[in-house]
Amino acid sequence: MRATLELIKTWTEALVPVCNHSQSHASQELKWLMQHAKQVALIQEQQLKATNASNIVAGQRGRGTLSPYEIELLQGYVDQRVKTRKPLQYILGTQPFMDLEILTRPPTLIPRWETEEWTARLATTLKNEPSLFSSANLSSRFNILDICSGSGCIPLGLASSLPPFSSHLFGADIHPKAVQLASDNEAKNRDLLNGNTVEFHQVDLLAPHAVDTFLSWTREKASSSSGALGYNLVISNPPYIAHEEYDTLEPEVSQWEDPKALLADEEGLVFYPRIAQMAMQLLSQKSSSSPSSSTGSSDSVSSLHEEGSSHIERQWKNGPEVDKVRIPELVFEIGGDHQVDCVRDAVREAGFSRVQVWKDLADRARCIVGAR
Repeated sequence: MRATLELIKTWTEALVPVCNHSQSHASQELKWLMQHAKQVALIQEQQLKATNASNIVAGQRGRGTLSPYEIELLQGYVDQRVKTRKPLQYILGTQPFMDLEILTRPPTLIPRWETEEWTARLATTLKNEPSLFSSANLSSRFNILDICSGSGCIPLGLASSLPPFSSHLFGADIHPKAVQLASDNEAKNRDLLNGNTVEFHQVDLLAPHAVDTFLSWTREKASSSSGALGYNLVISNPPYIAHEEYDTLEPEVSQWEDPKALLADEEGLVFYPRIAQMAMQLLSQKSSSSPSSSTGSSDSVSSLHEEGSSHIERQWKNGPEVDKVRIPELVFEIGGDHQVDCVRDAVREAGFSRVQVWKDLADRARCIVGAR
């Protein structure tokens, strides 16, 4: 027992420098690593039981102690965190996202809390608009396209929160490893998606026929079942970090996550005009979120409270915008306040008449939201 406590102390002290020099943060990371090591050891023990070799994995231990195999695992995990700065989520292999468990593998980007927050807000906004998922509208499903989908966390999170059998969601990414990971995440979480379909494809959004490719997916759904051509909502969390900012990133990011999924030319802004213009071609002319229903008061969520929703748990933060977007048709994640003006202008120039800023819990501009 004393030896285990001494190891825990040693590992915690080693983790402190890579945990923002926070003792409590390091202790929490070690707890997660210990849980993971025990799970791995248990799986190995079960696999070796038939060979009478389970003692090699589990070893002899008392309550509150670690087996030799668990110590070996934990030492390896701590070394990975400290010596190679491998992100905790890559070691654990998963990251919670809304009510889902998202698989994580390098170099595909790890889901961030900021993305989780606005995805939950978007799901709440859509669910609390009665016109979108009424029995009359469910004759054709709500089509959502996520461009630069990475791990697939955004469309999967939305699918798990939207009404049952109401939506088709499509994710697109240029990187084959990201598409494979997203597909694995769909398979892992399929039972939690409320019957909403989610599929992922490898596409270069800069390719000449990208719009036709995206539209072809809704045509296939429309021909095989009830469905509408085009999309009701386009979302994207594209690369938005400027090249000159790369050296300022933490090693967990710069040394492990795909630079192509992080960095963008033109000070991180190059993809926004292209995607905004594409969105205008992709949105269905019969979209439920038509101009007449896309307007109205939605500063914070006070209007939703007035509609008697029981799902709102807190007040969301908006930027200092005059426009109000009740039913989003385009949602961009951005890198912060410094990108607001350029992205907002790109969205307006593409033809979206109403544009709003959503802020995150840290009071930073996090999303540009548009409607026609």
